[in-house]
Amino acid sequence: MKMVYFAVGCGGVLGSILRFLFDQLFSRTFLPLSSGILIVNLLGCFTIGLFLSLNSKRFSSLFKIAFSTGFLGSFTTFSSFSMKALDLFMEWGLRTSAIYVSITIIGGFCSVQLGQSIAMKIEKSSL
Repeated sequence: MKMVYFAVGCGGVLGSILRFLFDQLFSRTFLPLSSGILIVNLLGCFTIGLFLSLNSKRFSSLFKIAFSTGFLGSFTTFSSFSMKALDLFMEWGLRTSAIYVSITIIGGFCSVQLGQSIAMKIEKSSL
């Protein structure tokens, strides 16, 4: 049981570092209005849709929990999203904040669906 905690912790450390790096990279070079967290959230949604829809025999249960709960749980955090939305509201107003929130939520749903669709194609091709 202690190995599960260690695995989730390791995944969490890696996910949070990668989230920070993505936010720094994309917010400075791509779109300045919190694009790093937006891209991280969409990428995380796609990845969890893909990963959790793949055949469970591909991965050990320890890896699944470390990756989905640890890594992806810290890579995409609702608290970061909420803080960015509030920052945008305070600096740019309701319209900009609402656009960011809408793109994140709708894009998140679409990214999960895309990940699931790709996983289904992967599963069909490996039969």
